[in-house]
Amino acid sequence: MTKRECDEYLEQLNSKGIVPGLDAMNALLDRLCRPEKHLKIIHIAGTNGKGSTGTFIASVLKESGYKTGHYSSPAVFEEREIIKVNGRNISEKDYVNLIEEIKNTDLSFTRFELETALALLYFYQKGCEYAVIECGLGGREDATNAMSDTLVSVFCQIGMDHMQYLGNSLKDIASNKAGIIRKNGHVVYIKSNKESDDAIETIAAARHANVKAIEPGEVKNALYTLNETVFDLNEYKALKLSMAGEYQPLNAALAIGVVRELNALGAKISEKQMRAGLFKASLPGRFEVICQKPLFVIDGAHNEPASKVLAKNIMRYFGNRRLIFIIGVLKDKEYDKVIKNTCDLAWQVITVTSPNRQRALPAIELASCVRTVNSNVTAADSIEEAVETALLLAGKDDAIVAFGSLSYLRQVKESIGTGKP
Repeated sequence: MTKRECDEYLEQLNSKGIVPGLDAMNALLDRLCRPEKHLKIIHIAGTNGKGSTGTFIASVLKESGYKTGHYSSPAVFEEREIIKVNGRNISEKDYVNLIEEIKNTDLSFTRFELETALALLYFYQKGCEYAVIECGLGGREDATNAMSDTLVSVFCQIGMDHMQYLGNSLKDIASNKAGIIRKNGHVVYIKSNKESDDAIETIAAARHANVKAIEPGEVKNALYTLNETVFDLNEYKALKLSMAGEYQPLNAALAIGVVRELNALGAKISEKQMRAGLFKASLPGRFEVICQKPLFVIDGAHNEPASKVLAKNIMRYFGNRRLIFIIGVLKDKEYDKVIKNTCDLAWQVITVTSPNRQRALPAIELASCVRTVNSNVTAADSIEEAVETALLLAGKDDAIVAFGSLSYLRQVKESIGTGKP
């Protein structure tokens, strides 16, 4: 199979969309002889923070000498970035060869099911000891939940998202995500709200799982700059992160809770290794500075909880600057709430149509929605035009923030001349 044939095949699978349920995934993993049985798996669910938390955990494990796989989605800049071993993307050769191997099973599956199986098979073949696996959507019927066993189930903060699949209340959404908890398993979660916390605790109790909860109040004395975040967490003083964002200390606190649980289960991770792993962790597209003059940040805030956090970050880091926003969203998201939480902060808003043709909200329609909170809005004909316009408008002390759907951020980064990641 050539790379082009591989791309065409993946495009065919894309047309199947999202198909909740575990039957197809179980059949596929059975055919591949259950590669996940050879891995110690940290399984992560939640609405926001999975990518950052998973990155922190994987980085700490790598720093501690463990060969570690990390599977996350969606891709931001390059399709192979969702599958990494010790921080390195799967090679194009391995990616294409494994897709061909899975295709030749002649089973029926979605793209996400194929990529999940590919990740597990790749991690096994590369001799990984640990694998950090992020749910795609929900938990109970997510393809990743077909894995035969997991070491620790991890829950980031839970909010309203994917309601058409997960339910219209926090309780329903959290109960779905808590479906990844295993009988007699180990659970680490960050407290979000009473409804979701109770749902996790109830299902964990029913399955006799050991639960460790992280209180947001445990994070103290946080200091934020775009280059470094410093905070205290209980006995750990002056922990340092290179990833910016008001939410990152909470994600790191959850990762530390997981590390402590792994140590209790037999891992050997020192405090020095943990600190180094946290600081070395990096994740493109999450409040990432891609240009200094003018200051230009990209962020994948695409739902209501993430947009509230983005607004806080903007005020924290850019409160005294004139702001230019670029926004592109998917029509099946709560984009009206994203707009309400953010767009009144901007001097100028430029809307774009995201590359995801089936799900993208057209730039003109998006501009009409933005106009309800900010009259200074224009719809760009392309992402490149939006970036060019923003750069022309920006003064030396202004800041540009591009956010919304992750699917268009790669083109934003390329358009300012940073090249392909």
